[in-house]
Amino acid sequence: MIIPKFKKPKSPNFSSGPTKKPDEWSVNDLNTNFLGRYHRSSDVKKFINDVLKKLKNILAIPSNYKVLIFPGSCSGAMEAVIWSFLGKKMVTAIVYDYWGVKWYEDLLKLNLKVELRKNLLGNMPDLNGIPKSNDIVFVWTGTSTGMTISNIDFIKSSHDGLVISDVTSAAFIEDLPWEKIDVSVFSWQKALGSESQHGIIVMSPKAMERLEKRNKLPKTLSIYDHDFLINTPSLLSISDFDLCLEIFNKKGGLKFSKETCIKNRSILENWAKGNQFVSFFCKKKKYRALSPCFFVFKKDLNHKKMFSFLGEKKIAFDIANYRKAELGIRIWNGSNIKKNDLIALTNWLDWSFNYFRL
Repeated sequence: MIIPKFKKPKSPNFSSGPTKKPDEWSVNDLNTNFLGRYHRSSDVKKFINDVLKKLKNILAIPSNYKVLIFPGSCSGAMEAVIWSFLGKKMVTAIVYDYWGVKWYEDLLKLNLKVELRKNLLGNMPDLNGIPKSNDIVFVWTGTSTGMTISNIDFIKSSHDGLVISDVTSAAFIEDLPWEKIDVSVFSWQKALGSESQHGIIVMSPKAMERLEKRNKLPKTLSIYDHDFLINTPSLLSISDFDLCLEIFNKKGGLKFSKETCIKNRSILENWAKGNQFVSFFCKKKKYRALSPCFFVFKKDLNHKKMFSFLGEKKIAFDIANYRKAELGIRIWNGSNIKKNDLIALTNWLDWSFNYFRL
């Protein structure tokens, strides 16, 4: 193998979660004052609450919405939402990515009445005519397919049921219409570049009115029984979250993040035009996520050897398709990813496609 002398990306971290940390991040800047402390101490509680207030300000979450921390990243938070809120009404499950499939399957396990709107072929399912009384569950941005729902204008402001969304890959990227979402869940390891482990639940006043005591519900799944924290958190992870929030805000917050994602995506869009080896999985541009971009292979490649080569040479880590998705390449192009790194990556990909073709 004659390896070309292309410039390599300064950072090969293009994973879609956890994602690359900000260049400005340093372990030496972490607040370690509360490590080894009881999480219900008054000063520790103040620290955590101050971080949540900072989060609300940065994301422009309405002041009358409640924000909670739950264990188990976004998955743990979403499970708590499903168990704590759903069951009395028919649920419309909108599925266009594999996390949407996961939440749909969980609804079935609880024997809930579900109306399924599903498309896993790169198009958005039919969103018209959702009954006014139904609860709605959907993923805003599907990292497994590189697709986003774009907006929720199909849901009227007079909708009676709860609107519940997994916004993990949209938070810190999209200007989310919080006033239209009753319950949203996310973790902070995507666009923010922070460590995972904990999940966030954001609830509207309408959602809080729905909460009631449910017998035999496991403690970690009961939002009703949430008292400050449902269990012991990692104060190191929360300190990292706090630091990444500070960096994000200083760089320009949501405006900076969204603009950077659009510019980064344009690099990959131009690269994909006329590319004989890959094409976007998502058929319509308006449903393509700001990040990540997911491309499927148009020709047969020795993809395992190619991904192994890219990793061994520290050109790109973890860019293979989500394990259940079609074979292809998934590239995180969020605001922590540098333009020149994306350009360098595409040069290496073009060479790799030709070298590893079958």
